[in-house]
Amino acid sequence: MGYYIGHMHPALVHLPIGFIILAVLSDFYYKRQNGSGEGSVSTFMWMASAIAAIFAMGTGIVLLRSGYYEGGAMFVHLLCGYGIAIVTSLIAFTKWKKKSWFGAQGLVFKGALLGLLVVGGHKGAELTHGPEYLPAPFSKAETVDLGNLDMHDTLDMYDHMIAPVFAVKCNRCHETDDARGKLNMTTREGLLDDTYGDPGIFPGNLGDSEIFKRMTLEPTHKKFMPPSGPVLSYKELKLIEWWIVNGAPFDTNLREMDVDPAMKEFLQEHYGLDLRKKSFYEKMNIDPLAVAAKQDIENAQFNATQLASNNNFYDVTRIGKPADVSSDELKALLNAKEHITWLDLSSTTVTDEVMDVVSQLPNLTKLKLQNTQITDASLDRIKDLKHLSVLNVYGTAISDDGISQLSGLQSLKQLYVWQTKVTPEGIDKLKASLPELDVVSGI
Repeated sequence: MGYYIGHMHPALVHLPIGFIILAVLSDFYYKRQNGSGEGSVSTFMWMASAIAAIFAMGTGIVLLRSGYYEGGAMFVHLLCGYGIAIVTSLIAFTKWKKKSWFGAQGLVFKGALLGLLVVGGHKGAELTHGPEYLPAPFSKAETVDLGNLDMHDTLDMYDHMIAPVFAVKCNRCHETDDARGKLNMTTREGLLDDTYGDPGIFPGNLGDSEIFKRMTLEPTHKKFMPPSGPVLSYKELKLIEWWIVNGAPFDTNLREMDVDPAMKEFLQEHYGLDLRKKSFYEKMNIDPLAVAAKQDIENAQFNATQLASNNNFYDVTRIGKPADVSSDELKALLNAKEHITWLDLSSTTVTDEVMDVVSQLPNLTKLKLQNTQITDASLDRIKDLKHLSVLNVYGTAISDDGISQLSGLQSLKQLYVWQTKVTPEGIDKLKASLPELDVVSGI
């Protein structure tokens, strides 16, 4: 019975407002007629207002006992409801008994009533539609902007993707100070709490995840979430569904998860998220190369090409230029040492003596030294290039002793040693230290 009485509150709460408006208009009419504002219709309207306010207050208290509404907004709304019932009752009493306790009594009571109606009504709207109710008509975005997710090297699925959706679409009704249905969606503990029935999120189980069940109801259903404001878009629901099915991880790097091809395609299409393993230079941002530094490189008989318009790293080659490379020409590269990530010195006169310059290029990821005069000593000089992933020493005097010096270079993924002194035994020994290394030997 209490359930039905409580749910009459949204209908009855508007009755006092209508009676109060009619009562004020009656006072205005009688004021114009007899100068006092007194009249039987006016008295009746104020009595009807008081009775309607008391009934609305009563049903509101019953609804409050359901536990669905909580928090500061509810407390203020409750106080305003009491205030409206009391003030309308006082006005009705003074009209009935024709009492006047102080000057400007009617103005004071009606001013207080206006304030209570405005504040109470606003808080009631917040309880029903959320704290963002008033700005909502000007902000109807269907999807939440998650920013450029592809820029995150460590991409926490909950913090970077799920929590922002909850913050915009759900938390206005399920936050710490106003947890409707005793569901707090702002904390991990709140999402997993099953004290009052099915938890909001049941990792690995959509059927027992109360949040997902309600998000996927028909919008006309009384338990549909969110009940007002922009609903969750298809891609947001798909994201939350996949998160729950995969155990609802809160501290897992998405880039390290085993993501099926279909979901990878979905994330790429809808969120611009490329989950392939990115190279060092794709993940790092540096300032643009100074024009003078680029000019110095070109004056030293090198080609300098920017890798991409949104990437300030450079590919430097000697293709089409003289094969003789002097130490001074190589030193020109140091003016852009942070920006050079690919370097091609193949088929030049480069020797061990000038490799000290190459070792000073900290962001080098690809180095081509094939068909040059280098020996094992060169590999000793470059073994500390911590981002080097591709090295080509084809057609050189490199031996097993040389490649053994690369055993600590964990970033190295491809090594070309065809037509060198490297043996299968030397390759096996190196791959024991670098199991992910792909060695192209021609053996």
